Amino acid sequence: MPNRCVFCGSDAPLTREHVFGKWVAKIGLDLSPLEHHAGPLNALPRHLGIQPPYRQEVRDVCGACNNGWMSRLESAAQAVLTPLILGDPGTIDVGEQATIAMWAQKTALTAMLLSSKEQRDKGYGLAPSEYRALYDNRESMSPLPGSQFWAGRFEGDGAFAAVRVTPLTVRIPGLAEPHVPQAYAATIVLGALIVHGVRFPPPARSIDAVMTYGFPQLWPTSSQVDWPAGQVCTAETFVSLADAGMLRVGNGEIQLQPWRHAAHLPQSVIDNGMVKVRALCHKHDVFYPPALLQEALNGTFYAFIVACECSAYIVHTDADRVRFRAAGPPESISQMYEDMPGDEYVFRDRNGEFICKQLPA
Repeated sequence: MPNRCVFCGSDAPLTREHVFGKWVAKIGLDLSPLEHHAGPLNALPRHLGIQPPYRQEVRDVCGACNNGWMSRLESAAQAVLTPLILGDPGTIDVGEQATIAMWAQKTALTAMLLSSKEQRDKGYGLAPSEYRALYDNRESMSPLPGSQFWAGRFEGDGAFAAVRVTPLTVRIPGLAEPHVPQAYAATIVLGALIVHGVRFPPPARSIDAVMTYGFPQLWPTSSQVDWPAGQVCTAETFVSLADAGMLRVGNGEIQLQPWRHAAHLPQSVIDNGMVKVRALCHKHDVFYPPALLQEALNGTFYAFIVACECSAYIVHTDADRVRFRAAGPPESISQMYEDMPGDEYVFRDRNGEFICKQLPA
C-alpha cells in the first residue's frame, strides 16, 4: 500500500514540507547550527543532529497540500508574524487571528511528524483524525472547533525554537484520571514570539480556559491583539506553560493536567537512603537526597544535575514530582546549570554532598 498524505489521504507522490515555513529562515534570525531533537515527553529524545535551525522537513505531505492551502497559510502568517518574531511590538487584527491560530495548529501537527516511525507506530503523536479534520477545515482558514490560542512574548536564548505538544486530561476532584487524554496543548516558540493553544478533539467536550499569564487571547477572536502583553515566558517557565500549567478552568476545581502516561515518569522510591527515579533513557536510574523532597513540601524548589550512562540531566523539584528539564552531554548540561540564576546550596547526609541551586520563587 503506498504512503498517503497525512492531511488529505491522497496516494499522490509525497513532497518535503518544512515544519517552519521556509520564510522563517530568511527574516534575520540566528541561523547558527544547533543540536535538534524530537520525541516523547518522558524519554530521551531522538537526536536529529547538528544543523541550521528552521529547516527541518518531513516527507508526509502531497504536493497539492504542500503547494496549495498550506502554502497560502504560510504566506498569510509571514506577513503578520515576522515583526513579532523579531521582537518588534505590533498587532494582530481581528481578521487575521483565525489564520494565525490555524497556522499554529498546522505547525504543531507537522512538527509531530519529526518523531520516528517506530515512536508513531507505538502511539506517540496526534491522532490521524486531527490531520484530516484540519484538511477538511482548510477553506475556512481557521483552527479546528474546540480550540483556544494565546500569543505572548518569549525571552531567552535567541537560538531557542521549539514545538511542544502535550496530551492533557480533565481532572475533577474525587474522580480517577481518565484512561485516555481529552485534549492536547500545543506551544510554539519562534524568536520573541510564543503561541500557546489547547484543543479538545471529539468526542471530548470543549472547556473554556483562562490564561493566567496574561497573554492576549488570539482565538476565539474577541478584539485586536496588542503584542506583547502579559508576563514574559522564559526557558525556565517554558515547560510549565507548555504543559498547560498557566491555564485555569472555572473556579479552579476542574484542572487541565498532562496525561500521566505521556508526561510523567514512574513514581520514585527510596533506595539506600536516596530517592531513585527512572532516567529519561528508560534504561538507568538516577538518585538525589530525600531532603529535597521535604524542601519541596515546604515550597522551596531546587535544580540539580544527575547523570547516567546515556546522558546528563538537569532536574527540577516540584510540588508533586521532579521534572527533567534538559538532557545532553555533561559539558553542555554543566554550562546550562552554571548559567541558571539562583543561590547554590550543599545538602550533606551519609551518602555525601549533593550540590544544587535554589530556584527563584
